[in-house]
Amino acid sequence: MNSIQKFWLGFFTFLPVLLVLLLFSYFFTFFITNIEALEHTTHNEVPVEFIQTIGGFILLIVVTAMVSLGIRIYYIVHANNNTNNDINKKVMWTLILVFIGFIGSIIYYFVEIIPAPPKKVTS
Repeated sequence: MNSIQKFWLGFFTFLPVLLVLLLFSYFFTFFITNIEALEHTTHNEVPVEFIQTIGGFILLIVVTAMVSLGIRIYYIVHANNNTNNDINKKVMWTLILVFIGFIGSIIYYFVEIIPAPPKKVTS
């Protein structure tokens, strides 16, 4: 794997972390700015700003989940197709990636993707 592919793989590995941070900031900003509008509405009317911002919030959640799931599936396939891994290592990485989530993806990136493959000694 060349350095450009490693860069983009690293970008997509850390993208869910950045999106979760963006999600938290969007969540708190959303409630701080719309709390007054929600207090002054009657039970019969729905504030349009609330619906618009909740739509953006849901879209951000879906994008975060899709990127996280996509990178996790890629790493599971990569771990199982890696010829340097024996069966125990394949099972270990698969379980780590399935149960730990995007933290497991970050660990896999630093342990398996970043290091250069060992050079074979030819005599």
